[in-house]
Amino acid sequence: MDSKLEIKIEALPEVCGVYKFLDSNGKILYIGKAINLKKRVQSYFQKDNYERARIRQMMPYVSDIQIIETNNEIEALILESALVKKNQPLFNTDLKDDKSYAWIYINNKDKFPTVKIVRSLKKGEYEKGKLFGPYPSGLVVKRVYSYLRKLYPFCTCKNNDCASSLYFHIGLCPGPYAGAISEEDYRENINNIIKFLSGKKRGHIKSLAKTMERYSKNEEFEKAAVLRDRIKDLKYIGQDIGFTYYDDTESYKSRRVKARKRSFDSLSIDLGISKLSRIECYDISNIQGKYAYGSMVVAVDGVLERSKYRIFKIKGSSTPDDFRMLKEVLERRFKGNEPFPDLVLIDGGKGQVSSAMNIIFQGINIVGISKGKHLKRKGRRIKDEFWIVRDGKIYSINIENPEILIDLRNEAHRFAITHYRKRSIKEARKSVLDSIEGVGEKRKRILLKEFKDIKGIRNASLEDINSVIKNSKVSKRIKDNLANYQHPKV
Repeated sequence: MDSKLEIKIEALPEVCGVYKFLDSNGKILYIGKAINLKKRVQSYFQKDNYERARIRQMMPYVSDIQIIETNNEIEALILESALVKKNQPLFNTDLKDDKSYAWIYINNKDKFPTVKIVRSLKKGEYEKGKLFGPYPSGLVVKRVYSYLRKLYPFCTCKNNDCASSLYFHIGLCPGPYAGAISEEDYRENINNIIKFLSGKKRGHIKSLAKTMERYSKNEEFEKAAVLRDRIKDLKYIGQDIGFTYYDDTESYKSRRVKARKRSFDSLSIDLGISKLSRIECYDISNIQGKYAYGSMVVAVDGVLERSKYRIFKIKGSSTPDDFRMLKEVLERRFKGNEPFPDLVLIDGGKGQVSSAMNIIFQGINIVGISKGKHLKRKGRRIKDEFWIVRDGKIYSINIENPEILIDLRNEAHRFAITHYRKRSIKEARKSVLDSIEGVGEKRKRILLKEFKDIKGIRNASLEDINSVIKNSKVSKRIKDNLANYQHPKV
């Protein structure tokens, strides 16, 4: 794998999103979605994990990777579907036509709204109502659709002729056009369905679970199994979201920028800060203390200011000690002349925040962000926890809209890990060539210019190496020394 590509993969965040594989000309080869972008993309580069022949065929052409982070798995699913249809990547076999995932649509502007399952989505066609989904399993959607109709009957009668409808006579249509239900009561049914599809179903599922448990205790296992499957179906139905099927990459990115700005605007209230303009976030990246870097990323008035980012090459001992390294970075930062932030965000929990407290000047607010022990109910991400310093003590705090803090933490991590990876690969490359007798700075420079990296030199034939070195003995030494070379992993 190309070292630049390896660096990019190592810096990917472990969040939901969409990834694109591109060739050397920037053409999109493949678009996919992931709950964990880093793990999913890494899996493609494991030789024993090519899941389809088509993917094996694609991988040699992959020269670059682009990602778009999303707030949850459902948004990733929608964005993937929209981008595949728009770009028609060569190696995507699914989602290219108009029919893909199933959606549930409710036209709530009609006098007596109806509920239906749709697949073909054309812009403007469903703007009058609400779309819920997408749902990859059409079978589950049909089962949930039928179940909801039993709970909250609705009309699907053709020509508004309820009286002759079979559904009316078996109780699945409440008969609004036959005068059997008032408009107000019919609306109540539809509103209950909307609430249900919007995620407000925990109480109902809890009730079903209790009934299932009672059936099991009474050894009514068939009834219990039916409820078990029903609960599974209902949990599958996703939440209502603001991002729509019709949005493209740019509109989605714009939406995330707006969400970040809203998060910034609400932070002053959440944290009790009267003035908030500049936020700085710090992260430490190292493995066993080697090639350690600290990163500083900046947001001003809710906008990421990449020109103000800084990287700190950690000095001193190579012993792994995140607390000492963080202390060093903060001491160097706050000795400078750069404007001080209103808020410092530390990537870490109580320990890291405690280290920062003794260095950062009074009057500057300090918040820590750490991975919690529990999964979020939606999206299956680890829930972030936040810590704040108040009167010399550290307290856990709930932040209602933490988007900008999460984005800053992810930015700081990627920024640090990118520099770490560059240095580690450079050092590994340098050391392996320096250990070969007869290879000095000049020959090393010529070899790297010709073969790009150590992997390229290792894969070159003895004749190709000798055509560059012009010395058969040294060429033989190079070939022998690199025979068992493994590209550095971090």
